[in-house]
Amino acid sequence: MRLTRRCLELLRLLKVARWLTTSQIHRRFFGQATRDAARKRLHKLTEAQYLVRSQQNHMTEALFTLGPEGRRVLEKQGGNGIKLERRPPKQLDHFLGINELRIAAEINPALTFFFACWELPALGWKYAVIPDAVFAIGKQQFAVEFDRGQEKVKFFVRTKSTTYCTGLAGFPLSALLVVTDRRARTKQLMNGIPGIGRTPLLFTTMDLIQEHGFWAPIWEQQSLFSKSPGSTTTLLAEAPLKLRN
Repeated sequence: MRLTRRCLELLRLLKVARWLTTSQIHRRFFGQATRDAARKRLHKLTEAQYLVRSQQNHMTEALFTLGPEGRRVLEKQGGNGIKLERRPPKQLDHFLGINELRIAAEINPALTFFFACWELPALGWKYAVIPDAVFAIGKQQFAVEFDRGQEKVKFFVRTKSTTYCTGLAGFPLSALLVVTDRRARTKQLMNGIPGIGRTPLLFTTMDLIQEHGFWAPIWEQQSLFSKSPGSTTTLLAEAPLKLRN
Protein backbone atom coordinates (compact mmCIF):
# COMPACT_ATOMS: atom_id res chain seq x y z
CA MET A 1 0.00 0.00 0.00
CA ARG A 2 1.05 3.59 -0.58
CA LEU A 3 1.96 5.51 2.54
CA THR A 4 0.78 9.10 2.67
CA ARG A 5 2.53 11.94 4.45
CA ARG A 6 0.00 11.51 7.25
CA CYS A 7 0.89 7.83 7.57
CA LEU A 8 4.59 8.64 7.84
CA GLU A 9 3.91 11.28 10.49
CA LEU A 10 1.90 8.74 12.45
CA LEU A 11 4.74 6.22 12.31
CA ARG A 12 7.20 8.85 13.53
CA LEU A 13 4.90 9.80 16.37
CA LEU A 14 4.42 6.18 17.45
CA LYS A 15 8.19 5.77 17.57
CA VAL A 16 8.28 8.14 20.56
CA ALA A 17 4.71 7.87 21.88
CA ARG A 18 4.79 4.04 21.77
CA TRP A 19 1.02 3.54 22.15
CA LEU A 20 -1.91 5.70 21.04
CA THR A 21 -5.65 5.16 21.15
CA THR A 22 -7.94 5.40 18.14
CA SER A 23 -9.38 8.69 19.41
CA GLN A 24 -5.91 10.18 19.98
CA ILE A 25 -4.86 9.30 16.44
CA HIS A 26 -8.13 10.65 15.09
CA ARG A 27 -7.70 14.00 16.85
CA ARG A 28 -4.05 14.35 15.88
CA PHE A 29 -4.16 13.30 12.23
CA PHE A 30 -7.67 13.17 10.81
CA GLY A 31 -9.00 16.66 11.51
CA GLN A 32 -12.58 16.91 10.31
CA ALA A 33 -12.71 13.32 9.03
CA THR A 34 -15.02 10.89 10.79
CA ARG A 35 -13.82 8.32 13.30
CA ASP A 36 -14.96 5.65 10.86
CA ALA A 37 -12.57 7.02 8.22
CA ALA A 38 -9.76 6.94 10.75
CA ARG A 39 -10.59 3.35 11.72
CA LYS A 40 -10.56 2.23 8.08
CA ARG A 41 -7.11 3.72 7.49
CA LEU A 42 -5.78 2.24 10.72
CA HIS A 43 -7.19 -1.14 9.72
CA LYS A 44 -5.30 -1.03 6.40
CA LEU A 45 -2.08 -0.01 8.12
CA THR A 46 -2.51 -2.83 10.62
CA GLU A 47 -3.19 -5.42 7.90
CA ALA A 48 0.00 -4.33 6.14
CA GLN A 49 1.90 -4.65 9.47
CA TYR A 50 2.85 -1.01 9.63
CA LEU A 51 0.92 -0.93 12.90
CA VAL A 52 0.00 -3.44 15.58
CA ARG A 53 -3.43 -3.25 17.18
CA SER A 54 -4.25 -4.25 20.75
CA GLN A 55 -7.63 -4.26 22.47
CA GLN A 56 -8.20 -5.78 25.89
CA ASN A 57 -11.94 -6.27 25.34
CA HIS A 58 -14.84 -4.80 23.38
CA MET A 59 -15.52 -2.30 26.17
CA THR A 60 -12.09 -0.66 25.88
CA GLU A 61 -10.67 1.49 23.12
CA ALA A 62 -8.22 -0.03 20.67
CA LEU A 63 -4.53 0.82 21.02
CA PHE A 64 -1.97 1.06 18.23
CA THR A 65 1.79 0.76 18.24
CA LEU A 66 4.52 0.53 15.63
CA GLY A 67 4.58 -2.69 13.59
CA PRO A 68 7.53 -4.43 11.86
CA GLU A 69 6.87 -2.77 8.50
CA GLY A 70 6.53 0.59 10.20
CA ARG A 71 9.90 0.08 11.85
CA ARG A 72 11.42 -0.88 8.49
CA VAL A 73 10.16 2.36 6.93
CA LEU A 74 11.60 4.47 9.74
CA GLU A 75 14.93 2.64 9.64
CA LYS A 76 15.20 3.42 5.93
CA GLN A 77 14.78 7.08 6.88
CA GLY A 78 17.68 6.87 9.29
CA GLY A 79 15.97 5.70 12.48
CA ASN A 80 18.19 3.54 14.68
CA GLY A 81 17.55 1.31 17.65
CA ILE A 82 13.77 1.25 17.19
CA LYS A 83 12.23 -1.28 19.54
CA LEU A 84 8.81 -2.77 18.93
CA GLU A 85 6.37 -2.86 21.82
CA ARG A 86 5.20 -6.28 23.02
CA ARG A 87 2.31 -5.16 25.20
CA PRO A 88 0.77 -1.92 26.53
CA PRO A 89 2.27 -0.55 29.78
CA LYS A 90 0.72 -1.49 33.11
CA GLN A 91 -0.08 2.07 34.18
CA LEU A 92 -1.95 2.61 30.94
CA ASP A 93 -4.22 5.49 31.98
CA HIS A 94 -1.29 7.53 33.19
CA PHE A 95 0.73 6.65 30.09
CA LEU A 96 -2.07 7.66 27.73
CA GLY A 97 -2.59 10.87 29.70
CA ILE A 98 1.01 11.89 29.03
CA ASN A 99 0.51 11.23 25.32
CA GLU A 100 -2.69 13.26 25.48
CA LEU A 101 -0.56 16.18 26.66
CA ARG A 102 1.92 15.54 23.84
CA ILE A 103 -0.82 15.64 21.20
CA ALA A 104 -2.30 18.82 22.66
CA ALA A 105 1.11 20.52 22.82
CA GLU A 106 2.14 19.56 19.27
CA ILE A 107 -0.73 21.54 17.79
CA ASN A 108 1.44 24.63 18.26
CA PRO A 109 4.01 24.73 15.41
CA ALA A 110 6.33 26.81 17.61
CA LEU A 111 6.88 23.84 19.93
CA THR A 112 10.64 23.28 20.14
CA PHE A 113 10.56 19.84 21.76
CA PHE A 114 8.40 17.52 23.84
CA PHE A 115 9.85 14.55 25.70
CA ALA A 116 7.88 12.11 27.83
CA CYS A 117 9.36 10.59 30.98
CA TRP A 118 10.24 7.34 29.19
CA GLU A 119 12.36 9.28 26.69
CA LEU A 120 14.43 11.20 29.23
CA PRO A 121 16.89 8.47 30.36
CA ALA A 122 18.15 8.02 26.80
CA LEU A 123 18.73 11.78 26.60
CA GLY A 124 21.01 11.73 29.63
CA TRP A 125 18.53 13.21 32.11
CA LYS A 126 20.59 13.62 35.29
CA TYR A 127 18.19 15.16 37.78
CA ALA A 128 16.75 13.51 40.88
CA VAL A 129 13.19 14.19 39.78
CA ILE A 130 11.83 12.78 36.53
CA PRO A 131 8.87 14.84 35.26
CA ASP A 132 6.08 13.14 33.38
CA ALA A 133 7.10 15.37 30.47
CA VAL A 134 9.25 18.35 29.57
CA PHE A 135 8.74 20.67 26.63
CA ALA A 136 9.79 24.04 25.30
CA ILE A 137 8.26 26.76 23.19
CA GLY A 138 10.70 29.44 22.14
CA LYS A 139 12.94 30.19 25.12
CA GLN A 140 10.38 28.96 27.65
CA GLN A 141 10.89 25.53 29.20
CA PHE A 142 8.29 23.65 31.22
CA ALA A 143 8.05 20.49 33.29
CA VAL A 144 4.70 18.70 33.52
CA GLU A 145 3.27 16.42 36.17
CA PHE A 146 0.08 14.49 35.39
CA ASP A 147 -1.61 13.62 38.69
CA ARG A 148 -4.53 11.19 38.84
CA GLY A 149 -4.85 11.26 42.60
CA GLN A 150 -3.35 7.82 43.15
CA GLU A 151 -1.07 9.05 45.97
CA LYS A 152 -1.50 11.42 48.87
CA VAL A 153 -0.51 15.06 48.51
CA LYS A 154 2.35 14.50 50.97
CA PHE A 155 3.85 11.97 48.54
CA PHE A 156 3.84 14.56 45.76
CA VAL A 157 5.52 17.09 48.05
CA ARG A 158 8.18 14.62 49.21
CA THR A 159 9.05 13.14 45.82
CA LYS A 160 8.43 16.03 43.46
CA SER A 161 8.00 19.60 44.69
CA THR A 162 10.91 19.50 47.15
CA THR A 163 13.30 18.67 44.33
CA TYR A 164 11.79 21.23 41.99
CA CYS A 165 12.27 23.84 44.73
CA THR A 166 16.04 23.43 44.55
CA GLY A 167 15.91 23.95 40.79
CA LEU A 168 17.19 21.96 37.83
CA ALA A 169 20.70 23.25 37.18
CA GLY A 170 21.16 23.83 33.47
CA PHE A 171 17.45 23.38 32.78
CA PRO A 172 15.68 26.53 34.00
CA LEU A 173 11.90 26.26 34.15
CA SER A 174 9.45 28.97 33.18
CA ALA A 175 6.84 27.07 35.19
CA LEU A 176 5.98 23.69 36.67
CA LEU A 177 2.64 22.55 35.23
CA VAL A 178 0.38 20.21 37.18
CA VAL A 179 -2.44 18.55 35.25
CA THR A 180 -5.06 16.64 37.24
CA ASP A 181 -7.98 14.43 36.28
CA ARG A 182 -10.55 16.45 38.20
CA ARG A 183 -11.09 19.86 39.78
CA ALA A 184 -11.31 18.49 43.34
CA ARG A 185 -7.80 17.04 43.02
CA THR A 186 -6.53 20.39 41.73
CA LYS A 187 -7.79 22.11 44.87
CA GLN A 188 -6.15 19.47 47.08
CA LEU A 189 -2.78 19.99 45.43
CA MET A 190 -3.04 23.78 45.32
CA ASN A 191 -3.72 23.88 49.05
CA GLY A 192 -1.23 21.18 50.01
CA ILE A 193 1.86 21.92 47.92
CA PRO A 194 4.21 24.61 49.25
CA GLY A 195 5.74 27.12 46.88
CA ILE A 196 8.71 26.02 44.80
CA GLY A 197 10.88 29.09 44.99
CA ARG A 198 10.63 31.51 42.10
CA THR A 199 9.25 28.95 39.66
CA PRO A 200 5.52 29.54 39.01
CA LEU A 201 3.29 26.57 39.77
CA LEU A 202 0.33 26.34 37.39
CA PHE A 203 -2.64 23.97 37.49
CA THR A 204 -5.32 22.77 35.11
CA THR A 205 -7.36 19.64 34.40
CA MET A 206 -7.18 17.22 31.51
CA ASP A 207 -10.79 18.03 30.62
CA LEU A 208 -9.94 21.70 30.11
CA ILE A 209 -6.98 20.81 27.89
CA GLN A 210 -9.15 18.53 25.76
CA GLU A 211 -11.93 21.12 25.52
CA HIS A 212 -9.96 24.33 25.00
CA GLY A 213 -6.46 23.25 24.02
CA PHE A 214 -3.08 23.27 25.71
CA TRP A 215 -2.32 26.88 24.78
CA ALA A 216 -5.60 28.43 25.92
CA PRO A 217 -5.78 30.56 29.11
CA ILE A 218 -6.73 27.58 31.28
CA TRP A 219 -3.78 27.56 33.70
CA GLU A 220 -4.46 28.67 37.26
CA GLN A 221 -1.70 29.90 39.51
CA GLN A 222 -1.48 28.64 43.05
CA SER A 223 -3.87 30.95 44.95
CA LEU A 224 -1.45 31.34 47.86
CA PHE A 225 0.99 33.18 45.57
CA SER A 226 -1.47 34.80 43.17
CA LYS A 227 -2.72 38.37 43.45
CA SER A 228 -5.86 37.29 41.60
CA PRO A 229 -7.00 33.90 42.96
CA GLY A 230 -9.08 31.97 40.46
CA SER A 231 -7.65 33.82 37.45
CA THR A 232 -6.04 31.96 34.60
CA THR A 233 -3.05 32.39 32.34
CA THR A 234 -1.70 31.20 29.01
CA LEU A 235 1.68 29.58 28.39
CA LEU A 236 2.36 31.47 25.19
CA ALA A 237 5.46 33.65 25.09
CA GLU A 238 3.50 36.58 23.67
CA ALA A 239 1.60 36.76 26.96
CA PRO A 240 4.04 35.31 29.49
CA LEU A 241 2.19 34.26 32.62
CA LYS A 242 -0.23 37.16 32.62
CA LEU A 243 -3.34 36.47 34.66
CA ARG A 244 -6.75 36.93 33.11
CA ASN A 245 -9.79 37.49 35.35
